[in-house]
Amino acid sequence: MRKILLAWAATTLVVSAQQVSLAQSKRSIKEDLELPSRSAVARIPDAEEDESGLALDFESITEDSDYESIAPKAIKRKPGRTQLTAAEDSVLIMADPDPLVEDVRTETVCAPNCPEFWEHRSGVWGEYLFWRPRGADVTYASTVDGTLATSVPVGDRSVAAFKYDSGFRAGANLALDSCSSITAGYTWFQTSANDSINLPGGGGSFIAAETVHPNTINVAADSLSASAIHDLRLQMADVNYKGLIWGEDNTAINSIVGVRFANLEQQFGAVYSILGTTTVDTNISFRGVGPRFGLEGERLVNCHGFMVYSKANVNFLVGTCAADFTQTNVFAGTQAKTALQDSRIVTIPELELGGGWQNCSGRFRITAGYYIAAWFNMLTTPEYLGTIRTTQNTFESQIKTLTLDGLTVRAEARY
Repeated sequence: MRKILLAWAATTLVVSAQQVSLAQSKRSIKEDLELPSRSAVARIPDAEEDESGLALDFESITEDSDYESIAPKAIKRKPGRTQLTAAEDSVLIMADPDPLVEDVRTETVCAPNCPEFWEHRSGVWGEYLFWRPRGADVTYASTVDGTLATSVPVGDRSVAAFKYDSGFRAGANLALDSCSSITAGYTWFQTSANDSINLPGGGGSFIAAETVHPNTINVAADSLSASAIHDLRLQMADVNYKGLIWGEDNTAINSIVGVRFANLEQQFGAVYSILGTTTVDTNISFRGVGPRFGLEGERLVNCHGFMVYSKANVNFLVGTCAADFTQTNVFAGTQAKTALQDSRIVTIPELELGGGWQNCSGRFRITAGYYIAAWFNMLTTPEYLGTIRTTQNTFESQIKTLTLDGLTVRAEARY
């Protein structure tokens, strides 16, 4: 009689376990991945010694049932087993791993070995730049209706204008710990603008030179052609300390403190037909070094590794601007020559916004974004030439803002 009662009690408990919700079952299974590989057995530890072998095979039930999810007062969970308790007796159920457990193991297999999203890591990176300088285009010639001082423009002005061009950035990160790192990078960018104009003879129109010294002739009877070339080259080197301000599962915000060295060079040359061949050449360079400060933010937007980021920095470069101007004629020789040098502080705010993707472990990531920077208090070629023509070689009003903007594509390997 006792055996019958015990069997009835065990069966009743198992049936009641089937009524627990599927959601509770899944949560319970995820918390306990260490299930032993044994067949489903219900044992009654309180049975008499000669009845200890009493067992009920519930394999056909446990495959579809929620025996792992019981009300808190009716379940005691231990590694690899679940004990169902009643007022007087208890039932111990041990089962094979459920297929759902295998799915959980597969989905989270890399999680224990992956660093947190916000953790600093060592690595190397390379970046393709597609930038365009703005504020440095040079108007070098215009079409006029005669060779006298009273001549007026009769056509479009000719401009040596920069367009988008390629460059690169490369660098490395060295993680000091999970919350800080040292970064170093080098930037190289160069672009060139070319333009020319030619007029047929006998049309009554001539080309007036816009970059020659005002005390020399800028148009003559043979002024029917002109050409110009303008080059810009930028090199920068940065060394930064990067520290975590805020970090969580899918967000990282870091502060940047570092130093930057920059060398920006502008070279301009124009060739005119003015009583033979007249050439104008200018060279402007800025070299400066100074501190930089910034913030960087990253955020994962879904579980597939896609992310968005932003970078905001400001640089204060203390340096020297040097400029020279030379004008020569094939017959007259050197017609004008001068040079200037000035110390100044150039302020450079930078902003970059974009998105990207990284793999599960975060060892590889690729990002793309839009970059913009403004170089305040700079000396540019059009400002320098304009000042020579109007105020005859002074630095008055030679404060110009040069901007750079364009796309960036970055690949990074981390470990």
